[in-house]
Amino acid sequence: MNFSNVKLVAVDMDGTLLNSEHELSDRFIDIFKGLKKKDIHLVVASGRQYESIVSKLESIKNEFTVVAENGGVISQINKEPVLVDLPQSDI
Repeated sequence: MNFSNVKLVAVDMDGTLLNSEHELSDRFIDIFKGLKKKDIHLVVASGRQYESIVSKLESIKNEFTVVAENGGVISQINKEPVLVDLPQSDI
């Protein structure tokens, strides 16, 4: 498969990056380094709270984008989290 046009990979936390014990796979950091070498950006998306996501990925916390709380909080690399308020009429 040709991945030369891939610019971004989005992954979920639970059951994808984290195993059944809620631990990060030992292989993930190597895979992440491979993505960076190919200039592929990582987005970690989850229903979890922002701090819960970042705490699990502390060693690379400034190298990926977070979409947390089911899209309610978005944080790009080295930027403050963006809080998204939905109008009551949209809920």
